[in-house]
Amino acid sequence: MGTRSNIAYEKPNGKVVVMYCHYDGYPEYNGRILNDHYNNRSKAHALVDGGYQSALKETLEDSTKDRVHQDKADIYHSAHAFLMNVQSDIEWIYLFKNNEWHVAECCDLSLPVNSNDFVPLWSCLCKLGVTANGN
Repeated sequence: MGTRSNIAYEKPNGKVVVMYCHYDGYPEYNGRILNDHYNNRSKAHALVDGGYQSALKETLEDSTKDRVHQDKADIYHSAHAFLMNVQSDIEWIYLFKNNEWHVAECCDLSLPVNSNDFVPLWSCLCKLGVTANGN
């Protein structure tokens, strides 16, 4: 069974582009991978624009070569519209906005999630004692 996550970014016009990742959605894995390897606008957008991922890897090429589906990223007209439609089996949401990753844990929240439920990813990783490369 996977730890499912949504990984998204917010465009300047307010639209949100969202991909689904099936495995290892918790911050100690997906969060660290995003923070360490997809931590700028171009890398974050390239990852999400690629759509479905079975599991994240340190490079986009490695992530996409073993995925089992080719589902495209979804586009919502706003963060609110996206958050109102988060599926109940999603455990973590990662959102790249203002040039940094933010995270929300869905199981601690009552759906729908709202933008106030997000914290900077680096802060979450620090609380968990997760550093670069998982050390």
